Amino acid sequence: MENARSYKGIEYIRISDLPRDQQDQIRNIVSVDLVIKIKTDTTLLPDCILYKDYVKWYETIYTKMSPAESGAIPPGPPKVNFLSRLMHKLLPNP
Repeated sequence: MENARSYKGIEYIRISDLPRDQQDQIRNIVSVDLVIKIKTDTTLLPDCILYKDYVKWYETIYTKMSPAESGAIPPGPPKVNFLSRLMHKLLPNP
């Protein structure tokens, strides 16, 4: 989960600063009404979301969708080294 930025007391996250998978998912799920623009002294940030809304999305939706976060992908069977298999076939049984 990303840390909040703050500007004049507004805690926010900039969507374009999130990791790519979060950017894609949040843009597809979060209502357009939640995306805000923040005008700083030097620039306009057109793709922000309040930090509290980001945290709510992250905890209730993203972590349930992302296998890497939730550990939902079970580990596969252990891989046997090719050399070990070859040695087993070539060496006589004791």
